[in-house]
Amino acid sequence: MDDAPDDVPVDHHQGQFPAVTLSFNLAPGVALGQATTAIRRAEAQLGTPSELVGTFQGSAQAFEDSLASEPYLIAAAIVAVYIILGVLYESYVHPLTILSTLPSAGVGALLMLKLFHFDLSVIA
Repeated sequence: MDDAPDDVPVDHHQGQFPAVTLSFNLAPGVALGQATTAIRRAEAQLGTPSELVGTFQGSAQAFEDSLASEPYLIAAAIVAVYIILGVLYESYVHPLTILSTLPSAGVGALLMLKLFHFDLSVIA
């Protein structure tokens, strides 16, 4: 038989700090990135004190971690493409010429997708 009364609060901690867990589900058609942005915006609007730390767990944390490493992955991809083009053309300058056209080509492609109301997908 348990001697503790039913109305005794459960002690929640994360490490040595007291913690409260808030859960959320995504509404249909809402991306995880939109939800995390909305939660961060609401946290900023509440004016929470600096001692209060909000973190995500589970898939939201994995999403934020992947966004943190995204610039490094893009830089590594550009370096890899430069090396491959440098080997292919046996030049240091020609890969830069080719890579310099990519931003304007990407903007043009996205504008055409937007103009013809196509989603950004594998087929597009």
